[in-house]
This record gives sequence, structure tokens and C-alpha cells, in this order.
Amino acid sequence: MNKLKDDIAVITGASRGIGRAIALAFSEKGINLALFGRDKTKLSEVKEDCEKFGSNVLIFSGDVGNEQFVNSSIDEVMNIFGKIDHLINNAGIAHFGKFTDSSLTEFKEQVNTNLYGVYNFTKAVLPDMIRKRSGSIINISSLAGKNGFVGGSLYAATKHGLMGMTKCLMLEVREHNIRVASVCPGSVGTDLILNTALSPLNPEKILSPSDVAEVVLSILNLPPRALISEVEVRPTNPK
Repeated sequence: MNKLKDDIAVITGASRGIGRAIALAFSEKGINLALFGRDKTKLSEVKEDCEKFGSNVLIFSGDVGNEQFVNSSIDEVMNIFGKIDHLINNAGIAHFGKFTDSSLTEFKEQVNTNLYGVYNFTKAVLPDMIRKRSGSIINISSLAGKNGFVGGSLYAATKHGLMGMTKCLMLEVREHNIRVASVCPGSVGTDLILNTALSPLNPEKILSPSDVAEVVLSILNLPPRALISEVEVRPTNPK
């Protein structure tokens, strides 16, 4: 039995990479989608791909760090679908490099997307989840949220912050039967990593976005009484 069929999911950063893979995996399970991203053209392409599986799909193009945009968009999702069962906070950006070469602008850009964006969407969907006493919030973090590495000080700072937010929120809302989890991938074959990594990576050896999507589905497929609150997933043998 497919217990996720006809659920409603919001996915941020859905135009490419991990977000796109999650959207496609969800649509195969009959989940209806509200997809968010900056690139409206690519979002439209993902929408078409997901609709081939029969899912109803809404798309919204804008800045996840903009509270007004997020609130008005979530209101529209609620008006059309009537509920939101799952929130996947996936949108993220990274600037890698030496701390001494960094700029405050780069740091603010990462905080805006990687932290403020998660805050905005979570704050927008939680009241209804609390009212109906169900829901899942999965934050796509990173092993950089648990470990340090040369050149990753600003990015790691945002992901460490995300891990703290996720852990505290999980403890706060579990009494409402709301599941909150973080997924911490290692190297994934996305533009974010392949185009900006500090060292060469073999795309055939590192994780695929679809691998991360499978992890997210495994969390949602658990019985409602069970919660995997944190998952680390990494390449088996990246060399």
C-alpha cells in the first residue's frame, strides 16, 4: 500500500539537483507538489516531468529568504490544496574558499538561503501541522553541518546552525505528532558541489541526487509513531 499517495509536499530548491530528484521521487508515489526555486524555466521543466506521473504541481519562483514571498505562496498552496503534509527544506547555496578571501556579502547570501529560508517556510507551515497534529519537516543539511573542512567556514557555519535549529524544533513539536529530521549528505553530484568543490571529484563515485531522495522517502515511509531524526549518508568509496 502506498500511504503517501495524495499527500501534499512543499519542496524548496526544486529546480535542479537534490530538490529535483526529491520532486520526481515524490511524484512517482502520487504526492502532489508545491515546488520553489529561483529559475522559473527549470521549475516549469520539473513540473512537466512530475505531472507525467499524475501529480498536481504548483510552482513558485522567488527568494526563500523573503518572508513576504514565502507567506503569500504558502497561503496560495493552502487555498488550492487545503493542507501541507510534508515540508522539504532543500534550498541551499555555498561559497567555498579561504576565510581571509571571503566577504560579508557571501556570508549573508548563505545565511539568507540556508537559514532564513528554512525559518520562513517552517514558520509558515507549522501552525496548520500543529492544528491537524501531523506533518513532516525534513531539512537537507550536510556533513558540513557536523564537521569542519578547509575552505568551508562560512558554509559550515550555516549548516551547523541548521542542525541546531532542526534538533531543537524536533524536540519542541514531537508532542504534536510532527516529525522533524535532518538529512546530512556527503559529496553529491550536483552543480553546487561539482562546480565549486575545493578538490576534484569523480561523479561516478560520489552520491547521486536520487540517493538522497531515497533517504527522504525512507523517513516518510516509516509508521507515524517512528522518527529517524538524523541521517548521515556518504559515498561508499569516493576514491
